[in-house]
Amino acid sequence: MAPGMNSRMMRTKLGLEIAAEIFSSRMLSMGNVLSLSITSGSDEPQFSRLAFGFNGDLMGGMRAPIEVGTKRVDVAFVNPSPVVTMAYRGRGFYKRKWPLRALASFPSRDRIAFAVSKELGIRSLRDIARRKIPLRIATRSSGVDNTTHYTVSKILSLYGLSFAKVKKWGGSWEESPWPSSPRRKESIRRGEVNAVFDEGIYTWLDEALECGFEVLHLESDVLRTLQTIGYRRALIPRARHKRLAEDIRTVDFSGWPLITHRWLDNDIAYSICEAIDARKAVITGAASNSFSPWGEKILSCERLFAIG
Repeated sequence: MAPGMNSRMMRTKLGLEIAAEIFSSRMLSMGNVLSLSITSGSDEPQFSRLAFGFNGDLMGGMRAPIEVGTKRVDVAFVNPSPVVTMAYRGRGFYKRKWPLRALASFPSRDRIAFAVSKELGIRSLRDIARRKIPLRIATRSSGVDNTTHYTVSKILSLYGLSFAKVKKWGGSWEESPWPSSPRRKESIRRGEVNAVFDEGIYTWLDEALECGFEVLHLESDVLRTLQTIGYRRALIPRARHKRLAEDIRTVDFSGWPLITHRWLDNDIAYSICEAIDARKAVITGAASNSFSPWGEKILSCERLFAIG
């Protein structure tokens, strides 16, 4: 215990440690939404509330930067980092610039992929619109402004496509709450879907390629438009997915920036960064399963995420 810690402080710290441990041991059977506020008592020296919000309908989607920008919460994760860039610039989903700051970035490596069955003879997403192909699509849950669903829908719109149009042509789509859903792989193997539009590609892409799928390039004009919004060009490398015929042009869907607003006290901001460094062994252990498929360094505190 720290010097000068009183009994209330002790109980608060013990409560945090208990909560962290029970979640660590039972996370597969518990929820994953975190809402935490540290506030002063009425008889204690006052300091500004420090509120964390992770996951859930608001904090796990496109609205998380708005919740931070309006100071309803002070600290949040956003996935992926282009969403923060978009909010900072006031582009795409965001109708104004939000006063966001990045405290750190926890690296992940991912891409958006548009995979279709080779039997369809599709060479571009434009072919789908031109031929009005009734695809059977596996994709992510729409939820409350889910970041993946927003990104996929935005890209489709640039080709004159939408899920509603595909349905009108006689197609369908199957939503999954996460890309590694067992149902996703079953649908691919059984031929119940003939297209997959999603990220989390290390969990499903190789399976799709083995089952006769191929991945479509995004055209240069579409990539330029996406860049103006806040996305970054990227490749799905053949070196990591051997069944690809070549590297595939797409957009990046990487990064877990930990963000705050411009009003956060400097001392608190430094304390958060110091906390990340002090707990990096625990953080790295918790995150290793998520990032190891790409062989990335898990935690990058030296180089903070830069909002472009």
